[in-house]
Amino acid sequence: MKRICSITVMVLLVAASLGAAETRVGPRGQIIVDGTPSIPLGVWVQPTYLFDYNSQLGLTCMVNPHVERGMVHPRKRTIFSEAERTGLKVITRCRDSVLKEPSVLAWSADVMVPGRVDRLRRSYDWIRSKDRTHFILRNISVHQFLGDGSADFYREGLRCTDAVICHVWPEFRKGGERNLRNVATFVDMIRDYCKDRPGGEVAIMPDINPHAWNRRARSGGEEFPAPTRAELRFQIWLALIHGADAICFFPISFDPFVFSQITAQNEQEISWNAALVRRMTPALTADESPLEIAVRSDRDDGIIDVTTRQADGTHTVFLVNGQAEEQTATLSVPGLGSRWTLRDAVNDKPLDLKGSGTYSEKLPGLALRIWQLVPAKVVPTDEVKRPASNP
Repeated sequence: MKRICSITVMVLLVAASLGAAETRVGPRGQIIVDGTPSIPLGVWVQPTYLFDYNSQLGLTCMVNPHVERGMVHPRKRTIFSEAERTGLKVITRCRDSVLKEPSVLAWSADVMVPGRVDRLRRSYDWIRSKDRTHFILRNISVHQFLGDGSADFYREGLRCTDAVICHVWPEFRKGGERNLRNVATFVDMIRDYCKDRPGGEVAIMPDINPHAWNRRARSGGEEFPAPTRAELRFQIWLALIHGADAICFFPISFDPFVFSQITAQNEQEISWNAALVRRMTPALTADESPLEIAVRSDRDDGIIDVTTRQADGTHTVFLVNGQAEEQTATLSVPGLGSRWTLRDAVNDKPLDLKGSGTYSEKLPGLALRIWQLVPAKVVPTDEVKRPASNP
């Protein structure tokens, strides 16, 4: 699915002298830090003693970090000093005591639940009165978001925030039916609700489970399995392909409460994806490619999720096999093989076009591919090989 991506230069908000990086949300939801588009990789509600751990996984921000008893003072043990030490950014509630903290990425506002929109507007305006140099993030419940009769509220409520975060997992629908595509449904709905939003779209940060977890006993105590590495990778990139602007991970379980219990395999998967997202950020945050790029499946019922980008003369095709069944994907681009060569951007290797003008590859279920179209080298006339002269 293609998302219209036209980066428009915006006039920066008037910055107060807070010493922290200015962060804002661009017209298509892109998160911009000191003028540079970025893709934050967050983790939900973690204590300071896990900051090092999450930083080593490649995550870049803490969303509503947990304040432990005895950890507020002395100063060297505060959330913000630990964030600075570990290189993490913080999304937290706006208070006078933290306005000048340099590690602040955004302000966390009240939860968006169906009700009176004027309450959301008042809280948004109050935070803006304190600081105009950081964007504002609201948490929303996926169950209420998808509930009947709430569409009008969310269309209005999304005008009272700059960004949204939502815990989306495969089993959240009634009956516990497992659907790995739920994250795409959520992102698509937010984008649809933002079509007529003044100022453009909101930034979207889906919150994904990387672990086996359970609900609180009073809420039913259901247990949910950990995603496989392929399932975790699929959800991350499905969200980004559909237009997510950041990714968060939810590693918490309840009854008994555990802050983080990610399997070793999924620790490796998070690290692998974090490195790849960082490497591909310039492309992911760029304009959509103007080329006539088509990807088709060999299956009548095949689902392939696709988006394209253009940056620095290179055109990038991001795609995932949108289902668990194997299928063959065929890429077609005018000039492929003559004007454009093709590379596997994940492994940084050239791909053999076999002189056909198209490229086909069999995709395992849920597989990720990132293909890059690079201008073919044109050999100048004076460099054409000539017969060797006689000695």
